[in-house]
Amino acid sequence: MHALGLSGMAAAYCELANQPEGDLNRDEWLGLMLGREMAVRGDKRLTNRLAIAKLRFPDACIENIDFAAHRALDRRQLLSLGPRRMAQSP
Repeated sequence: MHALGLSGMAAAYCELANQPEGDLNRDEWLGLMLGREMAVRGDKRLTNRLAIAKLRFPDACIENIDFAAHRALDRRQLLSLGPRRMAQSP
């Protein structure tokens, strides 16, 4: 699986193979392995996008904004952006 670039599936297979409970059927195994591969690829994609963006403050977050400073920021409007996932593709 590593030779095919499926490192997430390979890791999931190793974890599943080493579990003492073997009560999962083939479909469940495949579903878990595919889910892991999708998660690994999504994480890599996000990491690459953040690296390409070269953000000035990569650890900045909306919760740390100082609203006491005199900037023309609307607190309610800015905080409404928080729950959305801006860095991930739709």
